[in-house]
Amino acid sequence: MKDQIILWEAHRGGGGGFEMPESCPLSFEYGWLLGGRPEADVNMTRDGVIISIHDPTLDRTGRNLPDEVKGVPVSELTYEQIRRCEIGWDEYPGQRVPTMAELFTRLQEYPDRHMIIDYKRVPLELLADLIREYGVGPQITFACCDRQMCRRMKDLVPEIRTKNWLGLDTIMDQFAVLKEERFEGITEVQLHLYDQEDRRFGWRYHLPPDFVRRALAEAGEYDVLVQALPWQFEPEDLVAVLDLGVRSFAVDFPNKFLKVCAAYFARQWCE
Repeated sequence: MKDQIILWEAHRGGGGGFEMPESCPLSFEYGWLLGGRPEADVNMTRDGVIISIHDPTLDRTGRNLPDEVKGVPVSELTYEQIRRCEIGWDEYPGQRVPTMAELFTRLQEYPDRHMIIDYKRVPLELLADLIREYGVGPQITFACCDRQMCRRMKDLVPEIRTKNWLGLDTIMDQFAVLKEERFEGITEVQLHLYDQEDRRFGWRYHLPPDFVRRALAEAGEYDVLVQALPWQFEPEDLVAVLDLGVRSFAVDFPNKFLKVCAAYFARQWCE
């Protein structure tokens, strides 16, 4: 395999809510056109439509919401009520919450595209049925913090990839359990890189560099991809992670990320 970035993820629908408004059709296209795998957080409406939205309500991402939907969980709203609401930013008017059926249709139109499904609040069997209905299993990575849920989805749709994301203060313990279980049913592991207060030796993140390097080697023995999610980064921070051998990332700033990576690998070629 060439030394390059593989299978990078555009967090929260393609633009992370920073470079583009999150979880709207515009941001998904943005992530795909940059070559990434946009992430869809899945929820379900009162009338059973599976949609892509991170939060349980429309309050944070909605624009000029009518009073009757403010503070109301999307699980208590009909799809038509949600569809009438604009989301995103003023500079990109007309954006709506996409359904997973709409996003899967785009995958059908472009077989080389992939996407992440971050599991939130949907019956697993219904989600699996929808994936099978559109025939996009090979283009899907199912992500969840619950490794058993990943395995259940793998049983339902064997051709998908599965990603167990590890966060909070127990990442090393969670990884040790996965290793003990030989990463059964898991094809990717995502390590959340939180900032630490004491940035000694130029290392920004709370996970020790030696652990990240060891995780890459131990997961690699089982052909499991290790991915890093640096919530914030400057070029030097990303370079430090790349120097450890990490070649898969999830990012909120995809354009910034790609520029740093391009410069990193260009320098290596020129040396």
